Amino acid sequence: MHARRDTVADERGGGCSGTALLAYPAAHVTASPPPPRPLSLPRRIVRGAFAVLAALWMVVEEWLWDGLVRLTKWIAKLPVFRAIEARIRGCGPKTAMALFAVPWLLLLPAKVLGLWLMGTGHFATGVFVFVVAKLLGTAMLARLFTLTRPALLQIGWFRRLYGWFTGLRDRLYAYVKSLRAYQATRRWLSAARTWLRALWPTRRRAPKGS
Repeated sequence: MHARRDTVADERGGGCSGTALLAYPAAHVTASPPPPRPLSLPRRIVRGAFAVLAALWMVVEEWLWDGLVRLTKWIAKLPVFRAIEARIRGCGPKTAMALFAVPWLLLLPAKVLGLWLMGTGHFATGVFVFVVAKLLGTAMLARLFTLTRPALLQIGWFRRLYGWFTGLRDRLYAYVKSLRAYQATRRWLSAARTWLRALWPTRRRAPKGS
């Protein structure tokens, strides 16, 4: 009887508490985020063009980098350069930092010559000289950085800058590689490279009179 009376009292006077119990969880329910809006047509076009250009640039960069690495490794096998590289590896951080001005100073006359040729009407020759000087400078800088990186990483600000740059580069590359336009362009370039490699021996084996 007492239990029944308590139940009736709870049913009559507990409306407020029941409402509070019902309202309490509702106040703490987190709303689900709205679904992402589809990209507009201009933004899709820009994004696709960016992915295609990025794919082309990354393929060219890899091709140039691999070629430059092979070239510098071949040059490093020569006795005179082997001795120079041994001395470079033993440099301290400050000396290693100063060495990066050497390729720029060595190739500055060639770049000036290229610009002068372009300005005097020999445009193709000037562009060729300038591009060759730029490639040689890039190869020298890449090899120099490989040799001096342990010393350079002893400098605090350079170590932090290098870590920030490599992290940013990796995130950017990961984003570009996740785009479908990049993946499609990469597959197309890979197929084109395979076709050219298969075609080149056939052209070389073809008779001269054909």
